[in-house]
Amino acid sequence: MLRTASPSIPIRATRRVIIARMSGARGRRIGIAALLVLLAVAPVLALAPAAPGAVRIAGVSLLWWYTAFAAPLAATSLAILLLVRESE
Repeated sequence: MLRTASPSIPIRATRRVIIARMSGARGRRIGIAALLVLLAVAPVLALAPAAPGAVRIAGVSLLWWYTAFAAPLAATSLAILLLVRESE
């Protein structure tokens, strides 16, 4: 049996990743902040000068599109993403 010298470069048993994983608490804080921003946009659209929420898209106001479609879709997607990421 041949014996080899010990390697000069240490080999680590742990798996290395390029992108560091985000801690669970940090991910939750970012998720909560993003959901609060989604909630804060609706009053801004309604009360901003020049009424950007009153702009019509396909005959319906932008505020309606945001509150009935865009914000719930974004919030649901964000919640699912955070839950999947946390379970890994």
